Amino acid sequence: MSQASLIFILAFASITALVYYVFGFLFQGESGEKLRSRLQGKTKADVVKKEGGGGFGSVFKQLGEFAARPFMPATREKQSTLQRELARAGVYSPSAMRTVQGSKVIGIALGLILGYVVGWWFNAMFMCLAILGLTGYVVPIIWLRLKVKNNQKALEYGLPDALDLMVVCVEAGMTVDSSMQRVGEELALVHPAISREFGISHMQTRVGMPRHEALRNLGTRTTNASMMSLAAMLNQAERFGTSVAQALRVHAESLRIARQHKAEEMAAKSVVKMSFPLVLFIFPATFIVLLGPVMIQLMNSELMK
Repeated sequence: MSQASLIFILAFASITALVYYVFGFLFQGESGEKLRSRLQGKTKADVVKKEGGGGFGSVFKQLGEFAARPFMPATREKQSTLQRELARAGVYSPSAMRTVQGSKVIGIALGLILGYVVGWWFNAMFMCLAILGLTGYVVPIIWLRLKVKNNQKALEYGLPDALDLMVVCVEAGMTVDSSMQRVGEELALVHPAISREFGISHMQTRVGMPRHEALRNLGTRTTNASMMSLAAMLNQAERFGTSVAQALRVHAESLRIARQHKAEEMAAKSVVKMSFPLVLFIFPATFIVLLGPVMIQLMNSELMK
């Protein structure tokens, strides 16, 4: 093995390992850790204390914050735009904005390093540097958009179940605030997005914010249509003195009907989407299988000689 090949293999292995750890930090899940903690009888404070103590995630977080300092948005409008996007994704950490900006810088650096190695190997330096550097910058943006999409989907899917539990709690004599707290605690494993948002709203009411303001913030923070309609419905029920349990029951049923209609719409669209691969790939293969032997026999027949 030549020296150049050995250098390329070592550089590629080191960059691959670093990218693997970075993606593991960005896409790590918390449901398994929460389930193990609950089965072992650990409290939430113990879990937080354990998560905050060192590891590669904290090192990467500090590195991202340090790299993001020169590239932080200068105006409050740009900062608020990124904060709203992080809130839509369900990320409320104070250092999340700096971590995202630092991930872009680290991604560009990794892309340029990998682009230099690949460009030197394939003798296409400029093209590899441009493509891989741009890819490293775009990866955190794509991750944030996927996070927003998954969080919005989780809120829509988990809200009907949460409303059913709220109906049980309200009919048992609990207030709206206490029922949201109890539902958030019970759904922490099944629907962590709903649990997080309900917990934030309950904490806002505990620190003195009026309930209608906390519910309004619930819809504004998530920018989810189902959450916004829930906040408006609860505020109207409180203002006009109607039955909260009945309103929650009707709202949960309407959400399930809307979800069923969306599924039917997606099923109807699938017919149109399947027509393109059907025409481009399946029909030509079918014609070749059916008409191929006939055309071969026709070419070998006395008529074509």
